[in-house]
This record gives sequence, C-alpha cells and structure tokens, in this order.
Amino acid sequence: MSEKYLRHQSLPIDNDARERVKRLINEYASRSEGHPFGDYGNEIVLQKYDLDPIYVEHLHSQYDTRPVNNKQYPYRGGDVYNRRFYKPSDVDVWSYNLLTTDKFVHNGKSFEVPGSHHVETCTRCSGSGRVICSNCGGDGRNTCSSCGGSGQIQKSESRYEVTGYNVYSDGHREPVYGYRTHYYYVNCGNCGGSGTVQCSTCRGSGKVTCPVCEGNGKNVHCFTIDQELADKVSSHYFYTDNVSRIAEIVDQKKDYLGKHLFHERQTAISKGVFTEESQIGAQLDSFIGQHASDTHSRRRILFQEADIYRVDVWYVQYTYKGRTYTGCITSALGEERFYAGVSPITELADKWLKEANKKVGGVGTIKARKLLEQVDKLNVYGRDTQQFGIESKVNSHLNALYNMGNDLMFWLVALLGTPFIYNFYHELNPVLRYAHIVNDPAWRPSSCVPILQCLIFLGLLWFIKSIMNNSDHSKARHLTVFGYVFTGMGLYILIAAGILAVMLGLNYLGLSVLTSGAFWLALQVIKIALIAVVYAIALGFMLLKWIWGLIVKLWQFIF
Repeated sequence: MSEKYLRHQSLPIDNDARERVKRLINEYASRSEGHPFGDYGNEIVLQKYDLDPIYVEHLHSQYDTRPVNNKQYPYRGGDVYNRRFYKPSDVDVWSYNLLTTDKFVHNGKSFEVPGSHHVETCTRCSGSGRVICSNCGGDGRNTCSSCGGSGQIQKSESRYEVTGYNVYSDGHREPVYGYRTHYYYVNCGNCGGSGTVQCSTCRGSGKVTCPVCEGNGKNVHCFTIDQELADKVSSHYFYTDNVSRIAEIVDQKKDYLGKHLFHERQTAISKGVFTEESQIGAQLDSFIGQHASDTHSRRRILFQEADIYRVDVWYVQYTYKGRTYTGCITSALGEERFYAGVSPITELADKWLKEANKKVGGVGTIKARKLLEQVDKLNVYGRDTQQFGIESKVNSHLNALYNMGNDLMFWLVALLGTPFIYNFYHELNPVLRYAHIVNDPAWRPSSCVPILQCLIFLGLLWFIKSIMNNSDHSKARHLTVFGYVFTGMGLYILIAAGILAVMLGLNYLGLSVLTSGAFWLALQVIKIALIAVVYAIALGFMLLKWIWGLIVKLWQFIF
C-alpha cells in the first residue's frame, strides 16, 4: 500500500514537534477567557505524536429522468398527426434528443411526444361545449342579496303626531305631541319584488362555457416526457479511534482542507476502480451499487465522478501537572489549529457546569448564573446543550422569585387597599355626596357602588399580576436572589398605585355611577332568572304530584 494512503503512523517526538504542539496549544488557550492556566503550554510534556489522517470519499452522480405523462388541451381545429402511440409504455423515451449536460445541475422541461396526439370528445361537457353554471346551479337566477329573497325592503319615517294624553284632576285631557317612527315595506328595487336576480356568471342561461375544452367540445390528448436533470452525492469519512475522541474534529470535518488523492469520471463508474485501501474501496463500491440501483427504464445516470481526499490530522497526547490530556492538530479553512479533546480548560468547564447545576434553586442561583457566564467565556466545544439546560433552570428560578414578589404584594395591596376603596365610595365619595341623582333614596344602585368598585379593583390587580408573572425578568441583574423578590414587589406596588389613582380620577367623571347602575341591573336580571328557575321547579313538582295522584285514582278504579 502506498504511503499516501497511510491510516496511522507514530512520529518521532523531536524539538520541532514539541515547539509546534506548545505553540498551537497556547494559541488554543488564548482563545478562551477566564481560566487560571495562562500560558500552560510551557508546562506540558509531549508523550505521543501520531499522524492519523481523515479520508473523505465522494461519489457524485448526474441523473436524467424521463417519466411519460398524459396531457390534454382544447382542440382548435387543424390537422392532428397520425397516432402511433396508444399507451405510455409504447414511448421510447431515450430515442429523443432532449436536454443534456456535462455538469452537475438541476433542470428540466416538458416535451410533447409526436405521434401521440389524437382528438377526443370532451368528457366534461359531452361535446356540447357548455356545462351547468356552478354559481346558480343551472337555474339562471340567484337569491337577491338586497332583500335576502323576500322581495321586500323595510323602510321607516318619523311623523310628528299625538303620542299620548295628559289627564288632569278635573277629568279633562290634553294631547301630548311628539315624533313617532312608522315602519312599512316596499318592493325591492334590485329584484323588483321577485326575490331573485339574473345570475351574473351565466347571464340567465344556466350554462357557461366548458373550462376544459373552452367551448370547442373536443380536446387534443397526447403524451409528454417531463424530463428532470438532478444530481446525487454520497459521502463518507474514515478516521481512526484517536480522532474519534475529539468531538469538534468529527463534527466539523467537512470544513477541513485535504489533498486530492483520487479522481475518476466516467459515464458509469465500475466497481473495483480503487484498490489502494480495502475499506475505502469497499465503501466506494457500495456507493456505486446504491446509485446504480436508483435507476430504472426511464431514469439513467448521465455521468459520475468519484473523489477521495486526505486530511492530515496529528493526534497529540500530553501531560500537564501530572494529568494526561489529548487533542488533535489539523487545518480548517487554511488555518492550522489545535482542537482539544480532554484538556485543563474542558475539565474546568465541566467542573463549573456541575457546580452551577448543584447551586440552582436556592440562594446560590446567582452564583450558578455567574458560573455559566464563565463557562461561556471559556468557549469549550460541545457544552452548549448542557449549558442551555442549566441556564433554563436558572432563568426559571429567577422568574419564580420575581413572581413571588408580585404575588406577595398582590395580597398585601388587596388586603389593605380594598377596605380603603370600600370606605371611599361608601363615605367620602364626592360624586355620591353631591350628585342629586345618586343621593336620591329611590335610586337603588347607589348601594352597589362600594362593592362593585372593590371587585373592579381586585380584578385589575389580578389581571396585572397575571401579565407580570408571564413576563421574562431573568435578564435583570441583581447581586442576590432577594433583589428579584424586592423588584417584583416594588414594580407591582407602583402599578397598583397607578390603578388606584386612575380609578379615583375616573370617579369624578361619573364612571363609577354608570358601572354601578349596570351592575345593579345585572343583579336584578340574575335575581329574576333565579326566581323563574325556582318557580319552574315548583310547578314541575306540582305537575308530577298531580300526575301521580291521577295514576293512583286510575289504578284504584280499575282494580
């Protein structure tokens, strides 16, 4: 086997190797912030320095697909060629010179097959060229939209006339005049009183031009070849167990630059063209078989390309302060860099994540968030999912603390503010004190004002609490968890004070009088409904009692 297809080679550890590894590890450490190791590359001891290349294999195929489909369009006269094809299987799709390409593209077109055209009577209209109108169902008329089909339009006029009489104590009466509205009906001007109007689609005929044959009564039928050019790529990466330990290398290998070792382009590549390395050759043969199996009588491969690349990767094992660590060196997008597997920085990130996870839920939640921020600065690959899960728990707990402050202040305001609201509207309310209509003893809704305003106040408090509890407040910065509780309490008391000020201000505009009147009417409706239900139940029992007594009398009479 040629050396260029080497899968693994242990390299000598000389000064050049040591300096290279130290330089790249130091560059890796400098990309991370917040760790205590500093220039720890000067303290490493290189133990293993191996060449473990990654081999990248691609098989690229360009397909030409030619399915045969049916097509029809209106016949507009003229000659139709003699028919030679009667079913799709009669068409030899590969005998036609259609689109071709020598590049990997996605393209296509539709081609009518000569000799497949023939004229047939339209099945939609049976050759008449006309079909029943879908708008009127063939009636030729539709319900008038102006009168709804009644044929009548309601109108009204106001007349100044006698609306009643005033009766005096001596018995004589005097008429009272006023405006009274009179309603009457006239024929609908849109339909003339018939209730229907001519269909605007078919103009009263009940039929319209057939949309399939466009009124010609016949259609041209033919076969079409709907050609599609499309490519397909299959890829595989080969790497050793050493490389597989470095997650970032495995996940981002598509970005690495490699040396082009093998290229083959043919109409159809045969198996066994790559013999230098059995595993790579077997995989390429598998791809060739898969691509070949994706063909059929109307799908062919125009051409194929096979490519194999080699990406040089150096596996490194070193010690730092008595502990063993690993990593890899390779070039990504032209930049040579070190990728850590297990390193002091990754160990530190894992330690902080574990510690942060333990501290979530208590007074240490703020500490947990700071640890997550430190982990984020370390820029360690592959910790995003774990970090996101812990961060979600931190944010959830901080929001819960904020909501605790909202809930606590809600109950304090409700317990202390509600009595104030009640006393204000019951004793001090200037609108109730000075408005004659309210002070009138006969105006019963006045007693509902204090209760209703208390209910409105509590409802608004609950509504604001719900909105604040559903908001995200985890981004706020506080030194301790108690800061979130006090912030929730402080913001809520400010909003509650604003609600109270608005309610008292609107009171001077008479809003409390209007809402209390509506509330009183609602109570009356509910009371009447309850009385009606009670009476209905009582009548039902009386009816059942009467029916039972009648059954007993009939039983005694018969037996």
